Amino acid sequence: MKVSGLRQQLDELDDEILGLIAERQALVTEIGIRKHETGRPLRDYAREREVLERAEHRAIDLGMPASIARDIMQQLIGHSLTHQEQRRWVSAEHGLGQSALIIGGLGRMGAWMARYLDALGYAVEIADPGAGKSIFPHIPQWQSSKLQHDVIAVAAPMRISNQILLSLADRSPEGLIFDIASLKSPLSAGHAALLEAGCQVTSVHPMFGPDAMMLADRHVLFVDVGHVGATRAALDLFAHTAAECVQMSLSEHDQAMSWVLGLSHLMNIAFATTLSGSATAISWLRKLSSTTFNAQFEVANNIIHENPRLYYEIQHCNASGENVLELFTARLEELKQQIDGGDEEAFVETIMAARRALDNKADDETG
Repeated sequence: MKVSGLRQQLDELDDEILGLIAERQALVTEIGIRKHETGRPLRDYAREREVLERAEHRAIDLGMPASIARDIMQQLIGHSLTHQEQRRWVSAEHGLGQSALIIGGLGRMGAWMARYLDALGYAVEIADPGAGKSIFPHIPQWQSSKLQHDVIAVAAPMRISNQILLSLADRSPEGLIFDIASLKSPLSAGHAALLEAGCQVTSVHPMFGPDAMMLADRHVLFVDVGHVGATRAALDLFAHTAAECVQMSLSEHDQAMSWVLGLSHLMNIAFATTLSGSATAISWLRKLSSTTFNAQFEVANNIIHENPRLYYEIQHCNASGENVLELFTARLEELKQQIDGGDEEAFVETIMAARRALDNKADDETG
């Protein structure tokens, strides 16, 4: 058979595959509706594991790599969860008849929060001095608002957020107030002022970017700053999702962020800035590069195209981050000395010690 004939058969198979996927998604939608009606959780980890293992075994029986089956099924599960999750947001009507104000709603995470609360049924309004466009009603200054909203989310830059919280305390709004800052200690004065004014205040940290379409496998952190009822109300805003909701203290949060954000950002910024100073053309390096280099390049490239002032705040404003920065530079200097001194055994032992430490931590988590 000619190549054209084989390609026609391939096209027909592709059409069949897509048709079967559509049938699968329709069935998944029906399952999601039944789960919602009976109050069952959106996510069923045991069932997901069963589906993946079954697919791997079937792939092996068919002479295919198990990894292909796992990748395909994970993609399908992800799309199914997204669809079910969004249907649940809308059908929950959590915010029906209520209103929300997003201060800083033209920013990327502010815009995400506006879209999310809108999906829950809130009448969303944005307050932002920026000149960007939004599908929601927009006022330049939040101070001109009567602040009669049921929810007020502060999504401004970190240093500005504290000033906003302090100013909000002067007016004592009755609705739920929370920030979504990456660090919490720089906002402590604002939180304390709102508590003193008798306001419902808490703090939330979505651990994902503004392009997130689904919350399954993502974390949302909740920091109780002294008002248990406000924290409970903020948790309720995400009760209809498959997100992992984690409650923690302010000090625990910022210490964790010094590693989760501070260290990871610092490493990738150092990688990008070092690479940018190389005399070798970056495009040429990418043609010759390894899988590791390409993966690192993509992560670093994504980071340097985000807001550099936010990354500076994360590094500079975290009082808990100093030890991480010192440890990072000390380890880098240690590796440099081992390389410069030709100490292969010390270099190998440094890596092996790290391997043992990380393996032990992984065993503790799974055990």
